[in-house]
Amino acid sequence: MWSDYEAVYSTALRDEAFLAWREAGARQKALNIALVCRAIKVESVIEIGCGTGAVLRFLHSMDFAKSYNCIDVAPSAVQFVQKTCRDFIQSAHVGSASALPFPDAVFDLAILSHVVEHLHDPVVAIREASRIARYVVVEVPIEKMASNAIRTRILRRPYASIAGAGHVQFWSPKSIEVFLVNHCGLEILEHRRDLVSKDTEFYGKKGVSLVKPFFKEILKSALPGSLYSRLLTTHITFLCRKAEAAGPMLNSAMRPEGKSA
Repeated sequence: MWSDYEAVYSTALRDEAFLAWREAGARQKALNIALVCRAIKVESVIEIGCGTGAVLRFLHSMDFAKSYNCIDVAPSAVQFVQKTCRDFIQSAHVGSASALPFPDAVFDLAILSHVVEHLHDPVVAIREASRIARYVVVEVPIEKMASNAIRTRILRRPYASIAGAGHVQFWSPKSIEVFLVNHCGLEILEHRRDLVSKDTEFYGKKGVSLVKPFFKEILKSALPGSLYSRLLTTHITFLCRKAEAAGPMLNSAMRPEGKSA
């Protein structure tokens, strides 16, 4: 399903439930971006892998920047953003994250929110993002934790997000930090852990499917966030910039592989 993003979006963008689900999760993503960027001035922003444009719409509602731009590999997604964000979007482009059609340092901030886990070579995409912008925000799900260890190692079942969301990279808190610094040559300026909002957890759930999010909310209230994040999926957001004196990059043989990052 997720091998052809244009095919996915050309169908999904006509599905009201899909659009509502994206909107439900975008509010927290936009808030995470704003929180890690509190100490920097952002005039111009580009979202790489903009999807439905939901994150940009929330950022605009927060008066986050003055100039909003986006790019996505799926033409139908870009057309949708041009239509739904026409009142404030400055430019919208069809293109790959691995070959961004912009000059160096043209934006203040590049955003990759829940994008790099979909990429077979995320190093190239992040290096491109840090080339065209002074700062880069990266948010990913933390999926290498206890519940998925049981699922993959003991039950011998694949990550649910492979089929459900098209993920090909899976991160722990430590591995994503090492990846950004050692593989991508970035300096981490700020980070934020998000236990996943209640609205997102419960969205679209009915009947017996409510059991899992209800159980998660109980654990969130009963456990310290640091312990909860070792058990179940959370999100982590980083504000980064290109390291001023980055050491030698790890060679390609040492890059994190899909399903083991």
